[in-house]
Amino acid sequence: MLFLLALGGAIAVDRYMKGFGPRIKQRVIEALRQRFDADVTLDSLQVSLFPEPNVTGEGLSVRHAQWADPRPLIYIRKFSARTDLSTVLDRRNHVDLVRLEGLEIHIPPRGRAAENDTQIDQRPVASGEAGHDATRLKFLIETIVADGTLLEIEPKASGKAPLQYSIEKLTLRSIGPGLPMSFQAKLTNAKPPGLIDSSGRFGPWQRDDPRATPVSGNYSFQNADLGVFSGISGTLASAGSYAGVLQHIEVSGSTDTPNFALKRGGQPVHLQATFHSIVNGTDGDTILDPVDARFLKTEFLCRGGVVRLDGTPRKTVTLDAATKGARMEDILRLVMGDNKPFATGAVNFQTKIVIPPGSADVLDKLQLDGRFSLDSARFSSPEVQRRLSTLSDRARGITKQQDARPPEQTVASNLDGQFTLHGGVVHFSRLAFAVPGAAIKLAGTYNLRSSSMDMNGDFRMQATLADTQSGLKHWLLKPLDPFFEKDGAGFLVPIKVSGTREHPEIGTTVFHHEFTIH
Repeated sequence: MLFLLALGGAIAVDRYMKGFGPRIKQRVIEALRQRFDADVTLDSLQVSLFPEPNVTGEGLSVRHAQWADPRPLIYIRKFSARTDLSTVLDRRNHVDLVRLEGLEIHIPPRGRAAENDTQIDQRPVASGEAGHDATRLKFLIETIVADGTLLEIEPKASGKAPLQYSIEKLTLRSIGPGLPMSFQAKLTNAKPPGLIDSSGRFGPWQRDDPRATPVSGNYSFQNADLGVFSGISGTLASAGSYAGVLQHIEVSGSTDTPNFALKRGGQPVHLQATFHSIVNGTDGDTILDPVDARFLKTEFLCRGGVVRLDGTPRKTVTLDAATKGARMEDILRLVMGDNKPFATGAVNFQTKIVIPPGSADVLDKLQLDGRFSLDSARFSSPEVQRRLSTLSDRARGITKQQDARPPEQTVASNLDGQFTLHGGVVHFSRLAFAVPGAAIKLAGTYNLRSSSMDMNGDFRMQATLADTQSGLKHWLLKPLDPFFEKDGAGFLVPIKVSGTREHPEIGTTVFHHEFTIH
């Protein structure tokens, strides 16, 4: 009799144990189905009770029931869960640890968040409003480890490539009903290459509107190699914080590049910047408002965006830049590498900057449209300064005999202009250079590759031609003054500037004859 009871008990336990797997599998499927409003499939699931309750499974797919998308919203190649006997027996829903292998999350362009766009500086910016999904995950999961996760987000605009995030290390904690998940993540940034460390909070997940899922946290980005970009080099570090929803993340931070340089020449400078940006985490488009960049004693303020324009596979940089305080010697050091720059002075600068996508050198594809001024400039060459001082004296009618200025005294020069840059060639619609008593106005081109110039304009003086001389020369030139007095100037002649920056050639035309000015 005792044997029969033992045998019957063993059979009952065996049957109950065989039912564990199907029952837990159904509980998992039902919980995910309700949480994501999804069709859920699970290829296999096994349960073991010793030495502690564990659940393992393979081939978990979650497809949103209302979306006709060919790819699953969530796919997990393999998973394992450590829990307790009470949860296995369906008395509670508590899981200590879940490990996921081959986690792929695919977010298609669906929901309210794909439609509620706003405008910032005439640029479309997706809604930053968080969703209000009231559904809950029935399981309380203490920790999820999902190293090697792939997050792919389809852009809402057709024709754009999906945005992919490859997350090397990912740990989620305190995951409960209706609560955000705390996370720690490490991911490799593709370009510029570097490691991003981030921690923060994510969720609650919005099942009908994934783009409206809240996210917040802090990040650090180290040892990013800017050399992957044509035309520049340096090692960048960045740190900051972010908050918002997936399609509208506001980021504030700073960057530090102690060795920023242009590959075509120049010397490295210590470039630092602070910024505020709005990032669309679903397509990577970024609105910059503002970026405050500084190197040496020069500071630029920029606003704009890094966006993928219609019909282009990669992103275009569009910025409006202006100086808050800049020095000519700093810019010359960065661009030309002058240890002793040929000119110093305060620079005022405003321009629109466009950098199209592509592998060309930055200086070749850079597009500018702006204006600048260089106030109270002084040239490092004593010979140049001497000539400018002499020019200023003669232009004001101070002859050599009347010149009483001490040899070391110099005059300040002013330079301003309007320009565009395209294909490595600067086009000046107006370029004006002035010293007291004299002014040169030019228009033309300057080639950044060859440093060649081709400009035409005029040279005017306050004094007449005769007034630049004394004695007999003054009276011999006096009859010529009426031929050169024009438009209120005592002396006005056309001028042409050609040659290169190192060897400029200056010429003029007088009485239909061309003369070179040495």
